[in-house]
Amino acid sequence: MPLLKLFNMFKIVLPLTLLTGCGFTMTKVEINQQTFVFAMYVNKGQQDDTVEVTISAPLPNRLTSGSQAGKQGGGSPYAMVTKTSSTVQDALHLIQRDLSRRFDFSHSKVVVVGKSYAEAGLEELTDWLQREPSTNLSAYLMVAPGDAKKVAELTPVFEQMPSEVLIRFANQHNMITTNLKDYLYAESANQGYALNYLAAGLKHMVADQEKLEPWAGIQGTALFHHHKLVATLPMKESLAVSWAVNEVKGPLYTVSWDEGKKASVFLITSSSKKSVRMVSGHPVFTVKLNGTGDVVYNQKQKQFDTLQMKELIEREVNDQIAGHLRKALRTSQRVGADILQLGMLVDWNYPDHWQKVRANWPDYYKNEVEIQVVTDIKIRNFGSILRMNPK
Repeated sequence: MPLLKLFNMFKIVLPLTLLTGCGFTMTKVEINQQTFVFAMYVNKGQQDDTVEVTISAPLPNRLTSGSQAGKQGGGSPYAMVTKTSSTVQDALHLIQRDLSRRFDFSHSKVVVVGKSYAEAGLEELTDWLQREPSTNLSAYLMVAPGDAKKVAELTPVFEQMPSEVLIRFANQHNMITTNLKDYLYAESANQGYALNYLAAGLKHMVADQEKLEPWAGIQGTALFHHHKLVATLPMKESLAVSWAVNEVKGPLYTVSWDEGKKASVFLITSSSKKSVRMVSGHPVFTVKLNGTGDVVYNQKQKQFDTLQMKELIEREVNDQIAGHLRKALRTSQRVGADILQLGMLVDWNYPDHWQKVRANWPDYYKNEVEIQVVTDIKIRNFGSILRMNPK
């Protein structure tokens, strides 16, 4: 009987513990006492061995639903604070000291690093990100061409905050997307990786009476090896790499041939497949790109939808895309950055060989690896064309 009474009392008390709110445990912080950091921007400091850290956080009292994005009457809907110190953690501590609320990085979606900081190495930054309990492992990593804060100054025409624009860049899969988890996975396996390489500048804004406003976009990819930026790829080669890792969606390619004839093909589907085989004791990789597209523009062509024209455009598109990917992979091998992480295929298929080359994989990838590129892009149709009969 005493045991039954104790059990009944437990059933009564247990639901009451769920009604205690945030004050039930002293380790929790009330939401109105927190600063939710949406983005971080990291640069090398002006003095040697220093780092400049900028945080971007929303201001809830200015995020009104009826206000124009980035142009609220009460000011910007976000705040940015910058401090410089010897380490990332020290700089954040200085920022925290000047704030009235506690940091929370669980909502951080993007971390942008300046080019000079990336060239010096991301190891200190990513070490702190791993140790911070509230870090969001899905946060995207990106590289700015100069000062990372310049990217943060972009005009968020369609959004409320610059960080939202950068997140959209990644979510739309127009280019390769690499988050913190991908980075940690690549580094632990001694592989290379690629990050979005942003562009920053001024642009005339129609929404603001053609005023020159800060603008940001994507100009390519940045290749990393052992935490450091070692090379960059332009847009066309970056698109091919993004395709090879199954990131890009809906790319458009324009090809030309004799007498100035042109055609544009929009890829409805795009996928890739990687494989490896051993030849004379060395791995030979095959990267195959598959796709199906429609011709959305065809210049100076009197005969439409002919088999000959279809084959010609297919050949030109396949040659162009294969050339872009081969050039990108040659660059990656030159700097020893296995951005497609082909070493993983060796590990999965030939584990004994991988154990021999893993420790020296970047150099092995640079000097001993052969990569073959195959493309299979098919034209589905030429679209609909309105033909006018002469009177």
